[in-house]
Amino acid sequence: MTNEQLVYLYQQGDRQALEKLIEQNKGIVYKLANKFYVEGTNSIDKEDLEQEGFIGLIVAAERYNFNNPNKAKFITYAIHWVYHKINRFINQKNTNGEISVYTPINKDDTTLLDTLEDDKNSYENIENKIYYEELRKELNEVINEYITLREREVLKLHYGWDNSQPMTLQEIGEVFNVASSGITKIKSKAIRKIRSSPWGRKRINEKYKENLSSLEYNVESWIQADSFEKKFKDWLA
Repeated sequence: MTNEQLVYLYQQGDRQALEKLIEQNKGIVYKLANKFYVEGTNSIDKEDLEQEGFIGLIVAAERYNFNNPNKAKFITYAIHWVYHKINRFINQKNTNGEISVYTPINKDDTTLLDTLEDDKNSYENIENKIYYEELRKELNEVINEYITLREREVLKLHYGWDNSQPMTLQEIGEVFNVASSGITKIKSKAIRKIRSSPWGRKRINEKYKENLSSLEYNVESWIQADSFEKKFKDWLA
């Protein structure tokens, strides 16, 4: 049976349908939990992450709206909720004394890596940090408004959003049960939408006006968590 058929039966009161749905999609939970889990650097067991992932899967089954004319496939909706539940659990429960270089160490979201690399703490660096934080907030709003849920989840998984481990296009394809070439198309389409959005066009015009041809400028850098504050690559070529 398809995911949608099982979800429909579950919403009609068939508990066995939920068990079949979980069995059918457990691979998604394991893959996403594994990408968030970093052995030896956090205080959370992988089993706890998997449990949260299964909770997310159940929430997706309960909330999936068959009457929504713009509904995504259930697998996309499930990935969204599994990802959300695992990430939220980590943010609430990770209390390990060992600090990752990417872990915020104060209320301004400064990371240990920022501190190690920026011992001068110049005003210029502080201004740059604020600029990139605002840029990231703007990008998040654009993503929520201009691209689909499926496209958002592909970008999140590929670029390691929310400090998860970045996934290859092939790995994402395995999660979505889609060929890696299909994931590449989804990713490319999402990037094009961001570029052509009013926000994206505004950013392009700003950079042209400033004549910063030497500044690398890449929409993918805004999405990629581990290089967000680095120089942009030329994405206008």
